[in-house]
Amino acid sequence: MNKPMREFRLIRKDDQVLLKFADGGEEVAVRMVWVRPISGRGLEVSLLDEKKKELLMLRSLDALDEESREIAADELQQRYLVPRIVRVLSTSAHFGNRYWDVDTDRGRRKFVLRDPNKNATWLTEDHLLLRDTTGNCYEVNPFSGLDRHSKEEVWKIV
Repeated sequence: MNKPMREFRLIRKDDQVLLKFADGGEEVAVRMVWVRPISGRGLEVSLLDEKKKELLMLRSLDALDEESREIAADELQQRYLVPRIVRVLSTSAHFGNRYWDVDTDRGRRKFVLRDPNKNATWLTEDHLLLRDTTGNCYEVNPFSGLDRHSKEEVWKIV
C-alpha cells in the first residue's frame, strides 16, 4: 500500500531552492535533476539533498503548485542548458572523430563528436541530440527547420 505524499512546496532563498513541508519542520536545500535527462526530459524529477540522497520523486512538474513549478522549471532550465544548433557551417571526419562548426542560439561553437551511434540520438524524427567528447549536449530541434546546406552537413556525418 502506497503512503500518501506529504504536502510540500518549493521556495527560493537567495540562490538556493528549499523544500518546505506543510506539516512543519526545517527547510531543506534541494537540487533538482531529471531522472532521464536525455530521453525523459520533462517527465520524472528527483529532488536531492546536499548529500545527493533522494528526498522526493515527482512524475512531472505538474505535481507542483504554480509557484513551486515556476521555481523548479527555472532551476532545471539553468541546470540543463542545451544550446540549439540553428545552422551547421561545416562538418568533417578524421580518424573516427566528427568535427562540427555550428551556429547555436548561444553563439558559434566548434566541437568534436565520437561514435555517432552512441552520441547522436534521434529523440523524434525531427529532434536530434548530440553529445560531444567533453559531455556537452547540443540539440537540433527541429531538424526540418535547418537550411539545405546544414542538413547535408549533418547527413554527411551522422
